[in-house]
Amino acid sequence: MSLTSKSPRRVTAMALGVGRRVLPRYGHRFSRHDFTLPQLFAVLVLRQFTRNDYRGIVAMLIDWPTLCSDMQLAKVPHFTTLQKAERRLLRDALIRRMLAQTVALLHRHPDTSLETSPLIAEAIDTAAADSTGFELDGASRYFVRRKARSPGLYQTTTYRRFAKLGVVADCDNHLILGTHATMGPRPDVDQLLPLMGGMCVNAVPQRLIADAGYDSEPNHILLREYLNITSLIPATAGRPTLKLPTGKWRYLMATAFDDETYGQRWQVETVMFMLKRHFGSALTSRKYQTRRREMNLRAVTHNLMILRFAELFYRAFLTPFLTHLFLPEQGLRNPAGQQRDRDPPRDDQSDAASAATGITMLLTRFLRCSK
Repeated sequence: MSLTSKSPRRVTAMALGVGRRVLPRYGHRFSRHDFTLPQLFAVLVLRQFTRNDYRGIVAMLIDWPTLCSDMQLAKVPHFTTLQKAERRLLRDALIRRMLAQTVALLHRHPDTSLETSPLIAEAIDTAAADSTGFELDGASRYFVRRKARSPGLYQTTTYRRFAKLGVVADCDNHLILGTHATMGPRPDVDQLLPLMGGMCVNAVPQRLIADAGYDSEPNHILLREYLNITSLIPATAGRPTLKLPTGKWRYLMATAFDDETYGQRWQVETVMFMLKRHFGSALTSRKYQTRRREMNLRAVTHNLMILRFAELFYRAFLTPFLTHLFLPEQGLRNPAGQQRDRDPPRDDQSDAASAATGITMLLTRFLRCSK
């Protein structure tokens, strides 16, 4: 299992640095400018990290002035400010960009500037896909078991809806590369397409491993022929007979399956365990969209906790790694002296970045063809 940080201050520092790379400084030029959007994002990450509610994290910040000083907060935000920021900052498109920044930070070379470096796509050797469910209430398993179906019997199974999160994880470092949040129960076989659409653009997997829940010929075609990713999915979905599958790629899985590489699929199970161990198996949100945003925020916070130990790889810096995440105020301005409201243009894209752009174009083409 990857090492994760248990320090709220260090995780908040990572969140503040990622937020400054992704988010504009303020939501509007005529806003009150009490808090910057990266500061509010860091508070939301801290709330998820401490498993707190909005009022609880506000009380925690009031009692912890050192943490407010680290985030350069002039005052503690009201809990309704955080609730409105959560709705605005945790959209799917921004979640993808934040995941992309965590991947870029982990693979960043020592001589790369944090302020001006473009998103350079990284070749991921092996990635794994899977999904997991989150409970929607806080009822204990003991209570569910003791709730009798009839006198003298235990209720061992409950049939109800739950929140479902699909992830694509890097098998080398347990970073989450993409998410797809929805509601369950529902099968996984039709979830691979939106899951690949939710991946960060700077991660290019060479192989993708998934269990039999994703087994279908269209999924193999999507990965191998459109995205140029080697798929490894056992052809055992449903009730397989003694006959070999008729599809080209499912036939290949049945006759020349790589069991040794497939053994790395358990890495994504480790990621699921880490998510539930750190943040719990139940969600606190009550509405569909807020549940989706909460699951996506857990994925981003998970990556930030892993990134805390990335400083071990950057000893070429003369200053600690985390100090580069606290960008000075002058670093947020362009050479003309104007305030930076958006990310700087990225003209110098590498060949790998072009490959990532091609994946997005192929995915769009596949979506059009499937309609």
